[in-house]
Amino acid sequence: MSKILILLLPLLCITSAVKAQGNWYERDEDSFVADTNRWSFGVNLGAYFADNNTAVLYTGSPRVSLYGVEFVMRQQFNRQFFEDYFQHPYDVVEYPLEPRYQTAFELGGHLGFRFLPRFNLFADFNVVQLDFEQAFTVAIQDPFNGIPGPTFEQIPIIGEENRFFLNLGLQYDYYVGNFSEAYISAFGHANNVQMQQNYFVVDNREFNIFHFNPNTSNQRPGGNGLGFGFGTGFKFQFYEHVWVDLMYQLVRSEIELTETVTEQGLHHSLGIRVIWK
Repeated sequence: MSKILILLLPLLCITSAVKAQGNWYERDEDSFVADTNRWSFGVNLGAYFADNNTAVLYTGSPRVSLYGVEFVMRQQFNRQFFEDYFQHPYDVVEYPLEPRYQTAFELGGHLGFRFLPRFNLFADFNVVQLDFEQAFTVAIQDPFNGIPGPTFEQIPIIGEENRFFLNLGLQYDYYVGNFSEAYISAFGHANNVQMQQNYFVVDNREFNIFHFNPNTSNQRPGGNGLGFGFGTGFKFQFYEHVWVDLMYQLVRSEIELTETVTEQGLHHSLGIRVIWK
């Protein structure tokens, strides 16, 4: 939520400043039609809200990986460390119940081409790094803890995932003012997804979780997916050739991490696009 507030606060300030200045560069119908066949270039900045249905892969649960948390703890070269740390018999009793990605920062580029007065073709290329930060629970059978039952300890578990997006589509300006435009858009979507790391931390020491796939030589989960999306936005002229676009996009797409963790989901983006044209 704090990332969204940080994002929207300067937008509100910019919008207020533009309104206070009035109609800087009024466009009559002739100048609007003259914009046909014009290229535009931009930078995308925003907040990305991923569907959480693939976040389960980062929980370390044996349900999604045979080489997860318990496998790592049982390895001969790790066993003594965990026995010394917990000091008593221990078991993993709970994995994250509601795996979720954190809201991510989205950055990318924009290319547009106006081929009719109210119609634009566009392409967006964006990148996102998603973070997963939750915890699993270990029960420690400490006979001296002074309470009935075991002692429970939360162990942080971390995941990082990179996503690359390409959107190709059509934008229609349903409102055109003197120095502003409002539009809707529809587009095709392609993505490439790759896990960067997955580990848990005990006593400031990191332990990597493995995601081996015997059917492929690439041992880092990831893959490609397709989908489609819709968007809407409001553009206003900030300076003579500089426009600011307040935008929202909704994408339905497939995210492929492994053969068993490949899901269709809804993903949202909210942000700004600074355009030169």
